[in-house]
Amino acid sequence: MRQYLDIMRPLNCTMASFAVLIGAKMGGPLQITVLYAIAATFLICAAGNTANDYYDYQIDKINSPNRPIPSGKITRKGAHQYALTLFILAIMLATQINMPALMLAVINSMALYLYAATIKQGGGLTKNLTVSYLVASPFLFGGLASENPSVTLFLVFVAFLVNTSREIVKDIEDFEGDKDHLESLPVKYGFRLPAIVASFFLAASILLSIVPAISGVVSSLYLPFIVVADLILTGCIILLSLSPKNSSPRVQRLIKKAMILALLGFFIGSF
Repeated sequence: MRQYLDIMRPLNCTMASFAVLIGAKMGGPLQITVLYAIAATFLICAAGNTANDYYDYQIDKINSPNRPIPSGKITRKGAHQYALTLFILAIMLATQINMPALMLAVINSMALYLYAATIKQGGGLTKNLTVSYLVASPFLFGGLASENPSVTLFLVFVAFLVNTSREIVKDIEDFEGDKDHLESLPVKYGFRLPAIVASFFLAASILLSIVPAISGVVSSLYLPFIVVADLILTGCIILLSLSPKNSSPRVQRLIKKAMILALLGFFIGSF
């Protein structure tokens, strides 16, 4: 059973579910519908990750040979059926929220599957932007569950910026496995230009990160978390300027840690 948990990438799913909770808390008092939204998001994310592994089988044999499919722990057919089952269960849960939330759940489920099946193979910035939308949208989903989505839009935008940077850095890291299969930005343009683009998105997110505290959307409890997160992201910009390829594994992990800190800051600052 461990392989079915591994293929879901549960940490990523938990982060997405936590984003729903933050969006819902920003939207107002928590309601029972938020629990359905959290569970649906976890399953949609898990389904998308599983579908991604199904379509990335050849690439993962090079980049991640210990993943469940290339290691032989799960068959490709079994993974595909598992992904579809998770999508269906998630949509069933979303029917218990409200119509806007159900529509977003259906749209994101379709987007995740299409990303794995076709969009990712096209490569380029479209691939990165699609993933970043999907990463940022759980905040909006939480707002919809609380029936007050407008307050989450700024957070959606900042999350979109940070994750776009991380996706580009991941492409730099995965260059060897991608070069014969995908037209990612590093495959098309080398390492320097994608590193500059990633740094631009990081710098923009750092500049915007103080706005929620200034505008009163969150309390001052948010500040210690975002200061540390911004320092980490500043360090990432420096590392990318020095050596994009060699620093990419470390940078993408650091960006993920900064994102977790920012999530905690938004959650605690919402009280």
